[in-house]
Amino acid sequence: MSTILSRKNADLLLAVSGVLIISIILLVQHFSFAQLGACAAIVFATTYLGWQLHISRQRQAELEQQDENLRASAALVYEVAHLLSSILPLWNTHVGSVKQQAENAVGQLIGSFSSMINQFDLAGFGAVGNTDATKNTDATITLLQLCKKELTPVIDSLGKMIASKDELLQSIRELAAATTEMQSMAHEVGQIAAQTNLVALNAAIEAARVGPQGRGFAVVADEVRKLSFLSADTGKRIGQRVDQVSVIMKQALNAADRATIQDRKVLEVSGAVVRDVLAHVESMGDSAEQMRHYGKIIRGDVENLLVSLQFQDRISQILDVVSTDINKLQMSVAQIDNEQLPSSEEWIESLQSTYTMQDEYHAPGEATSQNSSTETEITFF
Repeated sequence: MSTILSRKNADLLLAVSGVLIISIILLVQHFSFAQLGACAAIVFATTYLGWQLHISRQRQAELEQQDENLRASAALVYEVAHLLSSILPLWNTHVGSVKQQAENAVGQLIGSFSSMINQFDLAGFGAVGNTDATKNTDATITLLQLCKKELTPVIDSLGKMIASKDELLQSIRELAAATTEMQSMAHEVGQIAAQTNLVALNAAIEAARVGPQGRGFAVVADEVRKLSFLSADTGKRIGQRVDQVSVIMKQALNAADRATIQDRKVLEVSGAVVRDVLAHVESMGDSAEQMRHYGKIIRGDVENLLVSLQFQDRISQILDVVSTDINKLQMSVAQIDNEQLPSSEEWIESLQSTYTMQDEYHAPGEATSQNSSTETEITFF
């Protein structure tokens, strides 16, 4: 700003100096009317040139300010790209951690329920005529109470795992909101480039009107126009990449949402089964016949729960797809200046080619089928 003021003062000083010099000459010498007219013309020309130089330098200051704003906006967009490069590996780690926690929790559930079935068989719940089990009714009740004590922490652990997934989903939603801001910034870059081009064009016109004195400024204005065209193209490419990143993030978010919905359903089923088991345990009386009867019910419920726990394989496959796509997105962001990203349609088609389950093909917001667990003939347990 001080430079602009100094240039403005210099222009005014040039005009005033010309006027003073002509005035001094008029005071010292006597001139004819023709000479006085020539002096007046010189004074007018000097004042006009000073004013034109002032206008040209003011336009140059505007161009410099536009260029500074453009560079700041472009730097902000690339900072967001750098942020993505830093955050995506962390999200990938969280996905792997959630997958490992789910596998451990389900493995613990399977081990506990398998042990319960074995104990039920030893206690005689698998056969009505087991007289040894009838004599050990108290021991069986104690065993069931121990199962109650062991099952509660397992369900709590599964609930904490789902809470951890919810935190991850919230982070992905925040990033999706950030991509919307990036789209707005890319649009602003294009607007600034257009404004810079217009100002440069006006400056070139003004320089042409000044004449030879504005020839150097015309070169600067031409270079600024070239920079504005490059900036507009860069803003357009940034906007396209931001749109592609937004589509990718929505796909990852939808996949994670489906996994979370599946988790909650299984947790509800598991909690209902455990509550049913505990209700049966509490309702058992001293009658061995009743114990054997309810034991069969419990054994059947546990066996059904073991089948339901096959959800972990589906969750692992979905998380593997999400993790692979996050890695792919990370590599694309790292090469944002050197490589053209595929279109959103190509990306989605490539992502769908990795699907192995019908649930993964559901559109965003579409409810998953309740009998999806029966759509596959593969048994994992």
